[in-house]
Amino acid sequence: MLYSVFGAVDFTDPHSLLPAAAAALRPGGRLVFSTLAHYLSGRPAQPDVVAADIPARTSEGKETTMRRWVLQDRVWVKLLDEAGFTGIDIDLLPSRAAGPRCAATLLVTAHRTS
Repeated sequence: MLYSVFGAVDFTDPHSLLPAAAAALRPGGRLVFSTLAHYLSGRPAQPDVVAADIPARTSEGKETTMRRWVLQDRVWVKLLDEAGFTGIDIDLLPSRAAGPRCAATLLVTAHRTS
């Protein structure tokens, strides 16, 4: 099993990451990840495989940007299918908090084909 909690899946091009994840898993293995259902600003998730440049800070406090993939659930399904996954299930988990920088979560589970 491979899992990512708001980690590599959010910050790595899925065209590279998902085939690598499929190759790393044994047949029938499972990939589970959580990702934003929409941007923290409230802006909707991307309808295509497009990354956004998100403001960030280095450990030294220097301003920078990082790439983040915030994609609609149907886009994740298409990418996972193309990478050789089946049994794809996506649950939308609403935010339990209200206010700025709160977002719903997609909990994604997929199995590597044999």
